[in-house]
Parts: sequence; C-alpha cells; structure tokens
Amino acid sequence: MSSPDRRAFIAGSAAYALAFGAPAVQARGANEKINIGLIGSGNRGRTIATECVKAGHHVVAVADVAKFRHEFIIGELAKVRGAKPEVYDDYRKLLEHKGLDAVIIATPDHHHKEQLVAAMAADKHAYCEKPLSHTIEQGKEMVAAVRKAKKVVQVGNQRHSGEHWVRCKEAINSKDFGDLVWVKVWDCRNWLKRDPFAPPKTFDAEQIRGVNWAAFLGTAKKVAFDPVRYWAWRWYWDYAGGLLTDIGAHQLDIVQWLGGVDAPVSVTANGGTYHFKHWETPDVVHGVWDYGKFVATFAVEFVNGYDGVGATFYGTKQTLHCDADAGGAIKLFDTIDKFVPTMKPKAEWKVENETPLHVRNWLNAVKDNKDPSSPIELGHKVITAAHLANISYRTGKKVVWDAKKEQIVSG
Repeated sequence: MSSPDRRAFIAGSAAYALAFGAPAVQARGANEKINIGLIGSGNRGRTIATECVKAGHHVVAVADVAKFRHEFIIGELAKVRGAKPEVYDDYRKLLEHKGLDAVIIATPDHHHKEQLVAAMAADKHAYCEKPLSHTIEQGKEMVAAVRKAKKVVQVGNQRHSGEHWVRCKEAINSKDFGDLVWVKVWDCRNWLKRDPFAPPKTFDAEQIRGVNWAAFLGTAKKVAFDPVRYWAWRWYWDYAGGLLTDIGAHQLDIVQWLGGVDAPVSVTANGGTYHFKHWETPDVVHGVWDYGKFVATFAVEFVNGYDGVGATFYGTKQTLHCDADAGGAIKLFDTIDKFVPTMKPKAEWKVENETPLHVRNWLNAVKDNKDPSSPIELGHKVITAAHLANISYRTGKKVVWDAKKEQIVSG
C-alpha cells in the first residue's frame, strides 16, 4: 500500500501497540515460509487458509470438531498447492503441532476467546476471524492476552486492508468535504429462496455421527444436537450476536475508521425476527450510534436484497456514496439539494476484494513482526460498538457508554 494515509495509519497502530507491549522478537526473513494451522474449516476458514497457500505459505495442520469436514479441507488445499495437512479433532492438539508458527481461528464466535488465549499461551501468531468476541468482557481479556504474549494478531475486519477505503478517508479528511455529520451504512440480502446456512441435503446420519457436539457447544449451555443450530449458529445468542455483530464488524469498522472515532457515546437499536422464525437474533434490525461529532445509522436485514451493501458519508460540503460489494463503485459528489441519477461525480473509484489483501497484510506483518492493519485493539473497539447495540436491542433501552472506563453508564 503506497498511500500516505495508510502509512500513517500503520505507523500509528504500531506506536499504539508498542505502548501496550507490542511484539518485540526478531522479524522473520522476507522469504521465510510460515507454517499455519487452521482451527475451524468452514467456508470462511477455508477461504483464509487458501489465500495463505496462494501467498506461498504452508497450512500444515487443521482442527475441526466435524469429521466430514476433514477430507474436504484437505482436498480444497490440495487443489491450490498439493499440500496435505495433519488433521486434528481438538484445537489444543493442533497447538502442539511441531513447527507451527501461526493459527487461523475461524470457529463460531463463542469459541474465539478461549482459542485465541490458548494460541497466545502456545506462543503462536493468529488471524482471528470477525466478530472478535462474544461479549465485551471477553474482548478485554483477548486484548490483554495478545499484548502479554507479544504476538502478531490480525482481526478479520478485512475492510481495514482495502486501499479504496483509505482513499475514502482521505476524501472525508479533506477541507473540501466539510464537517462529517451523518454516516449511513447498510447490508441487505435476500435469503428467502436460498439460505446458505440451512442444513444441506447432503448432511446425512453418518456426517451427524461424526460431529462432536459437546466440543461444538464448548462453554455454551448444553442442549440436544440440532442440525439447524450447528449450521446456523450465527443466529443463536448462545454462539453469536446475529446480524449486528456478524455484519456490524465490517460496517461499523468503516464508520469508526473513516469517521476518526473509537467509540460511541450512546447506542439504540430496534428490530425483530419477522421471517426466519428459527432465528433467535433479529432478521431485520436497525441501530443508531451517537459519536458526539456525528451520528451513524446501520440497517441490516436478510429478507430483501434490494439495497445491497453500501455506505454514504454526508459532509456539509460533499457526499461520499459507496457501493461496498467487490467491484462496486465509490463516488464523491459536491453537496446537492437532491440526487439525480445522471449527475456526474467529482471522483470515482472501484471496490477491491478485501480478503486477499487482508490475509497478505497479516502474513507480511508476521514476517516483519509488526502490527497488521486490524490489530487486536481495533477489532475490540469495533465489535464493542456492535455489542452495545445488541444490549440495547435485548433490553429495549438506550445504552450510554463510557469509553475511557469501558463500561456502560446507563441502559
């Protein structure tokens, strides 16, 4: 990344991290290969691991509680570079794998804290998929464990490695933009005909027998095996925080990063489960974050895809509109009375696929022994804002937040 803003951001992250005991060991050689272990081999874990192999590194071990996933991930990795990792049914055994340098944690949210803390105790670098934590308190523990271990940890807020967002920040910081007064972000998808997290027809009795359900539950309350809970865990409070944390990890990242803020002053959220009745978390939910200098609104639902994924940043002099899907357009306009589709923007640029950039940013950070683009503190601050919205949704109250003390004042 050549942007001056990007260099300043990375330098600032490194300086901040050093104050908390950032990595201090010798950097690895530029051509040295990293031996990586994958914990959780679902779709996201496979995607990240594949990017690591494409970048020339080695996925030497995989751990998953479901046996039917073992051969599948081995086959997927073999397609990329012919590698065949050692397979474990327990992530703790994987952490003992000889020569292991780093791990990818891509399990349900309620496992992240214990697995990241264990990885730090085992002296491994880590890529922890978003959302970072299941609760605000867990996030605090994770930050402390990472800084004590002095390891390189990337949180999977991949927006933070997008050069297109760096350009957005430069535009918003410009005097030409005026004062930022409102940020509107949204993510709308239609899962009525195809729910990618519904149990597949191929999920048969043999595969079910191969799932270690007790290990999947971990510290969550004990319930009988449920294939819907296994596949659609994101929508159950025991394992995740629903749309506000799963999608908010991305959309609130750009709100806080581009808006130049670390935490909201107050949060409110409302919504409900209007279509997917098996969900515990809402399938349509809206939140409002007051950041003191501007307000942010986030609308997310998976029952109608009309609006797609995007963000609009409203300044007193200019407006930045972002179609946030990969390949989408980001357009900068002078402030107007009413948008006209034929209007020409002052500037326009494309959105890149952020995942490969984010994975390579982590790999380079491990080799250089520097903080990556989305270090542990940043991931914690972003998901804290999402957790506060869930607290508001579940209590029906406005939540007031003291960022310095990291505690709720009222709500």
